[in-house]
Amino acid sequence: MYHFRKPALLAAAILFWGCKKEKKDSDADLGHGAVTTIEILLVQGGDTLRGRYKDPDGPGGRPPAIDTLKPVANTNYTYFIRLFNESGNPVQELTSTIFEQQKNTHQLFILPEPDTTFAKVTPTDADDLGRPVGGRGIYEQRQGGGRPGALHFILRHYLNPADKNFGLERGSTDLDVRLPVVGQ
Repeated sequence: MYHFRKPALLAAAILFWGCKKEKKDSDADLGHGAVTTIEILLVQGGDTLRGRYKDPDGPGGRPPAIDTLKPVANTNYTYFIRLFNESGNPVQELTSTIFEQQKNTHQLFILPEPDTTFAKVTPTDADDLGRPVGGRGIYEQRQGGGRPGALHFILRHYLNPADKNFGLERGSTDLDVRLPVVGQ
């Protein structure tokens, strides 16, 4: 019995000391609530267009409230994104937490559908290493004439800031929704 216990204790010690905790970025430890609402503001001169996807009870509950964005064709806008957690009371605005405090571990991808011939999105904000964040930028509506399309929003959260270099291939998804767009 003595001979059996000694190797078992040795194996347990190797496992205990051999396993390392995953090193996390300090920004990732801040955490944030669930993103239930995304709002895009398109500003051109004195005009502002707003589109919103709101699902406060999350998937499987009541259907989300979804606006249709109607930008003018062949027009450039400055875009701003606002993020909220509306699942509780009070409502939490997450915009500055995600796009400023945790910018090194988040990236919002805004993918025009069907493709970039319909619209083009160019982020102008960057994290500390110059990588796009996606909270603001330039939105160009290319097609009009009542043609329908969509903006596909994917918010990725990376535990390790280096994983952000791999874009959509790494990290976890904090938000994945589509907002209908009709080019006017």
